[in-house]
Amino acid sequence: MIANEQKTSLPNLFQDKNRPCLSNWPEDTDVLYIVSQFFVEEWRKFVRKPTRCSPVSSVGNSALLCPHGGLMFTFASMTKEDSKLIALIWPSEWQTIQKLFVVDHVIKITRTEVEDVHPSETQYISEPKLCPECREGLLCQQQRDLREYTQATIYVHKVVDNKKVMKDSAPELNVSSSETEEDKEEAKPDGEKDPDFNQSNGGTKRQKISHQNYIAYQKQVIRRSMRHRKVRGEKALLVSANQTLKELKIQIMHAFSVAPFDQNLSIDGKILSDDCATLGTLGVIPESVILLKADEPIADYAAMDDVMQVCMPEEGFKA
Repeated sequence: MIANEQKTSLPNLFQDKNRPCLSNWPEDTDVLYIVSQFFVEEWRKFVRKPTRCSPVSSVGNSALLCPHGGLMFTFASMTKEDSKLIALIWPSEWQTIQKLFVVDHVIKITRTEVEDVHPSETQYISEPKLCPECREGLLCQQQRDLREYTQATIYVHKVVDNKKVMKDSAPELNVSSSETEEDKEEAKPDGEKDPDFNQSNGGTKRQKISHQNYIAYQKQVIRRSMRHRKVRGEKALLVSANQTLKELKIQIMHAFSVAPFDQNLSIDGKILSDDCATLGTLGVIPESVILLKADEPIADYAAMDDVMQVCMPEEGFKA
């Protein structure tokens, strides 16, 4: 009942239709409101499956603000790299959201014309204003995370140039345990709820995000919003920044049954060839897509045995 009512009240937001855009500001309004994309995604899950998902009670805009209450994103970043973290709301939709949900913080962008200069200049003012110190800290933390990650997911896409993939050219290898489970939805233990979407029996009550867990919560929002959508021919692998390219090739061998010496890897057009270099120094970051082009398979099983000895420990003497 609640889900149908909310879907009827916000049809375009649910269907992602007729959405405003900051880079192409609509002419019929001078104000746009902002909510986190995480809130929209959680709400859509509930509307689609109300019997399996918990209802969303709060907008949870504190995830977009720093501990001082300032906005974490610039207008320019919200038109580019940070656009996936926010959802723009029409004024009419915002009035409905205020009736349906608990609004912790109002975030809006206002367009104004500066007439003192010639020609007139358009300015975009955010409320609350940007917090420069926390914005800089967030950027530094994001760069640090990209260089020092562990057990992060990357994707390997096998490229075939109009040639039939020869599966019988080498012994079949089991997929490495480092490969993440594909197309598996994140399941939460019973009773676990997101801090910004907690609902008590006596009514709606939003938990306050403290300064200590703010960074962790910000990472959660970014991680869910930036999740890569896999395509056919891709496999997901778990890697760390300090592992070598040679170690990655062994993982790829398990996943694709392609020997390391037959692998030609590239990322963003750059060939990856230094087997001793770490993934961090090679520019491989979480959610990266590495292209794999396999050479024609060769019947050199002696070389394959050498590779297998690298990744398989020796068995001791059995009594």
